[in-house]
Amino acid sequence: MLERRLGKTGLDVSVLGLGCYQFTEEFHVMQDTADAILDYAMDHGITYYDTAQMYGWGESEELLGRALARHRDNRRLRFSTKMGYFEGTVREEYANTVRQTDAKAFVDPVKMMRALKHSMWLLQKDVIDIFSIHEPDWPQWQIDYEHARGAAIDFLLEAKREGLVRSIGLGGWDYHVLSQLVKSGKFDFVLPAGGMSLLSKPIYDELIPACVQHGVGVALGGGFGQNTPFLITKDRRWLELLRPLEDERVQNVVRKLERIYRLSDETGLSLPELTIRYIINHEEIATHVAGAREIAHIRQNIESAGRGPLAPDVFRELEEIQKIGECLPIWDLRDLSRELVKKLAHYTGGKI
Repeated sequence: MLERRLGKTGLDVSVLGLGCYQFTEEFHVMQDTADAILDYAMDHGITYYDTAQMYGWGESEELLGRALARHRDNRRLRFSTKMGYFEGTVREEYANTVRQTDAKAFVDPVKMMRALKHSMWLLQKDVIDIFSIHEPDWPQWQIDYEHARGAAIDFLLEAKREGLVRSIGLGGWDYHVLSQLVKSGKFDFVLPAGGMSLLSKPIYDELIPACVQHGVGVALGGGFGQNTPFLITKDRRWLELLRPLEDERVQNVVRKLERIYRLSDETGLSLPELTIRYIINHEEIATHVAGAREIAHIRQNIESAGRGPLAPDVFRELEEIQKIGECLPIWDLRDLSRELVKKLAHYTGGKI
């Protein structure tokens, strides 16, 4: 599989990574299945894995750590994790593994160090490849975005100086905040969630230019629209459900989907393959961390990535589709799609 340099981290990573959230109990995936997904990915060319302390409330880090230990002879494997989501109710079944703390932890370096050490324990690593602030736009972090100052930033910089982490980064949804912090030059890495799909690529407005200027490595999350179903399954019934909605941004989605589905028909490429290979066309993005809940998902994604970038004419068509007009933000589309799924299931007697 094609590899790219992940910016200032200095790491070479596969253009398709594995997002390690969806194979946890939160998505009703059994641990044997998660182990099989990880083993298959590590045996078939995926060298980059992204997780976070809140993914499965510790389960994701633990599963990844065990897999890295099983494949310790593969020295090309790289990983990242994120600190955050310190407050909230811990589900009883996770009480033995997940840290329990409160909002004060967002500005307390002692609590942050406990969180970092806990990630090290679960991942079975003495050094973290990339350690990031999760959702840096949250007010609990008390970050001065204009000057890139705050307790969490100071903590990351100190952890890097001490050699506990090799690189530091950011992961979140607010692309303007991510851009502001990237422009400080203090960070090596960024993971924008939902920042690009077949419908739109808002990270190219401000964030990607800032990353290029400052040499920051980019890993993209949520390339399938955070599992928006009409970006995964080509089913024209979605169009019929979307057309009656009066929002012009929804109608732009319809216009785009019509052309995307036609392109899929003409090329014989599935929507997931179009997505994966379209993202690979963008050299500024080092890796796309697609999630997986089944072996079939990771197998198909690896096969798609192995075919490399799209042909120039297919890529140009997708670029033209991007220009059609403003869409709903991906998180609104995701919520809308959940309502459409209910309607479609009602119309088809529960079969989608």
